Amino acid sequence: MVPNELTHTHKARVVGDLMFTNSEHQPGSGRRNEFVDAGFRIYDVTDRTNPKLVTFVKTHGKGVHRFDVDERYAYISTEMEGFVGNILVIYDIRNPSKPTEVGRWWMQGQHVAGGEAAHPKGSEHRLHHAMRSGDQMYAGCWASGVAIVDVSDIHRPRTLSHVPYEAPEPTHTFLKVPFQIGGRSIAVSTEEERGHRGPDAGKPHAPMRTWDVTDPTKPKLLYTHEVPEDASPYHGSTCRFGAHQLREQVDKDGLLYVTWFGAGLRIVDINDPAHPKERGYIIPKPGEGQKAPLTNDVAMDERGLIYSTDKACGLDVIEFQG
Repeated sequence: MVPNELTHTHKARVVGDLMFTNSEHQPGSGRRNEFVDAGFRIYDVTDRTNPKLVTFVKTHGKGVHRFDVDERYAYISTEMEGFVGNILVIYDIRNPSKPTEVGRWWMQGQHVAGGEAAHPKGSEHRLHHAMRSGDQMYAGCWASGVAIVDVSDIHRPRTLSHVPYEAPEPTHTFLKVPFQIGGRSIAVSTEEERGHRGPDAGKPHAPMRTWDVTDPTKPKLLYTHEVPEDASPYHGSTCRFGAHQLREQVDKDGLLYVTWFGAGLRIVDINDPAHPKERGYIIPKPGEGQKAPLTNDVAMDERGLIYSTDKACGLDVIEFQG
């Protein structure tokens, strides 16, 4: 359990026998000087039925939202003192009881304490999270598009490219496909639907996009994949409808598993990345007391079973039979 009612721990990743969880203060949960539980935790889960806390790493501000992790490093998206909005902080976790910061990356306009002029978008100009692929990090940059970062020198992350495109909704995830398709390096991104109420009603919904990143210094947008409102009975001004997150792994079959809030889980074939095709979908029932589903996050186990969470209430276990 979380230590107080102000904090939520809504993301977990396991590497070997270690589990990593975020600790983030929820919106409207108190004054910033009360944010004492901002950071991330590492647990020993050798006994899966009895996780044991190894350490808590305090960061700053409201704390950690999403992150990536491997056997050597944790790639944490967090607020830090002197910066506006979340940045990337990399920790060496080879001694999990004493994680050590080894590198940082941020966008121009975030390090105001270092003399940078504040970005006009304020804290909307921030990292959502970054995913490692080889010596590169693929970063979803919220209201400021996508970026590719060179981490061949882990102590000195370096921006290879930043595409601050204008989008109907903020960029959530940017993920490189771990194999080439048609001789090209491909990445995929999702934006996060925040709801189309009031003056935003009728605007385009958050899509999924495919990118050619063969030259990581010049990403090229290939396709914007959208789901029309009539693809689900749950839409309109009272429903959150649009993309959110995708399974953060891509298998050789080239299928993406993408959560679409009120449109459920969409399964998209990117074997022709310039012309993605939807191969299946499932729209779960709304959680108890909810008017519409809020299909939020998705993972898959070694058996091919899909686990999809609802942001408001519920978990679905799904089998895709092709």
